[in-house]
Amino acid sequence: MARLDPFVIQWPEKWVGDPDVAPVVHYLNMYLHNLFEVTTGGTGESLIDDAAAAEKYPWPLAQTLEEAKEFSYQIPQETQQKFNAITKTESYTMSDFDYVNAKANSTITFPKYPCENSVIIVRNGDGTNIKLNGNGKNINGESTGQLRKERTSIEFYYFLDSDEWFAK
Repeated sequence: MARLDPFVIQWPEKWVGDPDVAPVVHYLNMYLHNLFEVTTGGTGESLIDDAAAAEKYPWPLAQTLEEAKEFSYQIPQETQQKFNAITKTESYTMSDFDYVNAKANSTITFPKYPCENSVIIVRNGDGTNIKLNGNGKNINGESTGQLRKERTSIEFYYFLDSDEWFAK
């Protein structure tokens, strides 16, 4: 990252000398410098990159639109599956085609023996730390995961050939 301190900016003399514009230039200069101090600690190196404010999931969230479209398809009417919608406030082991509204720091364990093309959905119903357990199968490459953001729902698809759950 390039080091940029706003105090190094050379403002046009016409602006600095103008009694109407000078206070605005001064305020802008102070604002930029304060922003510089807060985001770099005055070192010029970004502190934002090191901030642990982002959600940590065991699956990649940065998908391109094209990658996301891979999962966007219409299921033929004759093969549509109805979901079993339930709310859980304690540990729960899912079945194929469950839609679980998880609350109260519960641990949601995925089906041990999912059927081919199984889909499950987990929703964080209250913003607590919902733990996900793959039950011997990986979830996007990891055995466990977490869902911490309130009202977030994630669909998981079971792929028999890799014996793994993938998030949509």
